[in-house]
Amino acid sequence: MEWSQWLQGGPFLEVSFLLELKEEKTKTVQDIINNLSKVTNKIEIVDENVDEIIDFFNRGYPYDEENPHTINLHSLRLRLYVYLLRKRKATLQLEVVSPNALMVNFWFYGDENDEPECDQVGIMKEEFTGFTGFLKELYSIYEFKIGGIAFEEDVLKLFGFEKTYPNECFRYDNASPTHFLKEPYSFVNIIWNEKYEKLSHIPYNYKRLDKEGILIETSNFNV
Repeated sequence: MEWSQWLQGGPFLEVSFLLELKEEKTKTVQDIINNLSKVTNKIEIVDENVDEIIDFFNRGYPYDEENPHTINLHSLRLRLYVYLLRKRKATLQLEVVSPNALMVNFWFYGDENDEPECDQVGIMKEEFTGFTGFLKELYSIYEFKIGGIAFEEDVLKLFGFEKTYPNECFRYDNASPTHFLKEPYSFVNIIWNEKYEKLSHIPYNYKRLDKEGILIETSNFNV
């Protein structure tokens, strides 16, 4: 199946988070993929050539093939099935967004109506809490610095920079609650890891999690 046929239409619900890129890229990506098996919600990888996909990610590809001084992009996508209340198609996107930061993003078809012809499951109101639970479960496994749930936005939006990646502005240490507590944009939930900075004033409902996490409810689910 072509990529364009896996997830179609939209809007897309994105569950994303930021990890520090400490080790060699191949090992980092392999660890992320291997740890999918630890997530309580069953996750099935549809692609069979995972090793080839990881190798391509590690080698990267030029941003501008005609420019000998261009930067290399390191990007990966895997087709998944994620079992929440119902079995759902998802795309796992991994992107090196700065020299020391990696974005992990799960894409889901986010319309309220099913699309049987495309084998896409919509999101009913009673199913939204499952995505919040999924984000919390991901935090328990990966202990990321910052993560969130939004329609048509990924965690990089919470940096407050209107830049394309990779870019130095998306360095791991630049992720800060100072901006996102003022401008949460279209995010419904945000998880911040207080190992990096304790939060004293939070102008939203919130819940403390294990491993020094804090789940902040910045909005409601509305398609």
